[in-house]
Amino acid sequence: MECKPRAGRPSNTQRGATLAEFVIAAPLVLIVGMTSVQAGLIYHGKTTLNYATFEAARTGATNNAQLDLMRQELGLRLAPLQGGDGSAQSAAQAIARSSASVLDASSTRVKILNPTTAAFDDWGINSREFDRRVLPNSHLRHREHKVGNTSGLSLRDANLLKIEVTHGVDLKVPFVNTLISQAMAVVDPANAFYYQRNKFPLKSVATVRMQSEAWEDEIVLANLPPETEPEASDGAIEAGGGSVPAGGVGDGSNGGSEGDSATGQCDGGEFGLGESPVLIDASDYAAEGQCPASDPAYGAPGGTSSRCG
Repeated sequence: MECKPRAGRPSNTQRGATLAEFVIAAPLVLIVGMTSVQAGLIYHGKTTLNYATFEAARTGATNNAQLDLMRQELGLRLAPLQGGDGSAQSAAQAIARSSASVLDASSTRVKILNPTTAAFDDWGINSREFDRRVLPNSHLRHREHKVGNTSGLSLRDANLLKIEVTHGVDLKVPFVNTLISQAMAVVDPANAFYYQRNKFPLKSVATVRMQSEAWEDEIVLANLPPETEPEASDGAIEAGGGSVPAGGVGDGSNGGSEGDSATGQCDGGEFGLGESPVLIDASDYAAEGQCPASDPAYGAPGGTSSRCG
């Protein structure tokens, strides 16, 4: 006589099925949930970056398109991405962390799409007030609509400031951040530098009309190619996308402190000025081929201390 199992009790062949189903389904549900959280954080970063980019463009429009001032505004407006508990102390800490992140040109890239350097070939003038080439900004309503031969822009169009900001948002959700970084490094190798640091690059563009004369040297500076961050070697410390010799800065040791007479640039220099083409040539110094040994006075653009020495 065959015995039948009592109603309400699983048979021996069904015992443990629920646990097996949970083991299979739980990781998938957990990954989907964590990915949704990370996607929400990325969306929050995008909306914050859009607002910050617009405010940075407004700052540049009223301050001669100065790159440093636009970066400072970005650092202030991107502070919400650093979190906090609403207190004044945490807000100050978030602003400090955000400002440090934005000042790192390898992490946050600011590019001026308009005006272009070609616009200065068509409309640039030498300003007596700032002692540099600028785009005239006064009485644009009464100027003719002539299009420049080099830039293809009229003076009115050249006075539109259009900036593009690329900022790396931290991927904070564990496990998912690694999956996203590894996958995106293959899909988007151009931004692999961000993914290697567990950051997701976001891009935003803003356009405003200039309220001041744009400076040509600021346009050139903003459109220099980004420097790649070298790997740290023995005796070197990574700082802002580069490294400093173990001998320190300003100690007169070798490793880039002597001027290069062939190029006329300060290679590293006493104060680590580097080889950027926008720096002052060594021929401007009294000591030919070397950076000054005291009082670098490397100030803000347009100031009286914007030159070495």
